[in-house]
Amino acid sequence: MYRWIILIIAVGFALLGYKKTLYPTWAFVFNIIVAVYLGVMTGPQIVDKLGIFRMCVGNFAYPACILAVAVIYFLIVQLFTFRFFTSVYCVSFPVILNKMGGAILGFWAGAVIAGFVLFLINISPLTSYSAINFFRGGKLLPQKANAVVYKTCNFVHSISLQSCPTSIAEQFEKISADWRQAGKTKTDSNSVPDKSMPIVNINTPPAGESSQKALNEPNLAE
Repeated sequence: MYRWIILIIAVGFALLGYKKTLYPTWAFVFNIIVAVYLGVMTGPQIVDKLGIFRMCVGNFAYPACILAVAVIYFLIVQLFTFRFFTSVYCVSFPVILNKMGGAILGFWAGAVIAGFVLFLINISPLTSYSAINFFRGGKLLPQKANAVVYKTCNFVHSISLQSCPTSIAEQFEKISADWRQAGKTKTDSNSVPDKSMPIVNINTPPAGESSQKALNEPNLAE
């Protein structure tokens, strides 16, 4: 089911790219894939550094922060691109290249957007709902469900020409596991009793009381 959703959205964006032509569609695609990359690579680090995110939204902290970073970056860069590039300069290409190239890039943009939404759903508690599982195709393996976003991030990482202490595979493993472990750890820590506190038996008198009682009672043997 999720393949059909990605395909339908991608075809819709391909039609838009066909009308917008190659140059503005290329700028749009570039901003989209960089936004997805920055959200995936920086969102979890922000959540780990600022605990207020997890306090406010719980297990939705990772997907919410990833989405926020991606959207904020995309809106700023897309507005800048439109203001100073696509609306100012006109780059002409042959008609076939202009139309077909715009359609291909639009298809790519739609696939990335649809895959990004699916990725955010897969790393959130929304997967516990049966309706969500129906639309995303049931219980999918993380590698299979998040393939579009993984390949997109890997592509941006390969052309960025910069070293990153965390690889794409490590980041995806962290995202898919840590948000669940954080909630589980918090629950376990609340359920485990504090071993430093003494365990008092209500049937046993406090220390010193039994000896004092023995001194006050008369010796019947005398």
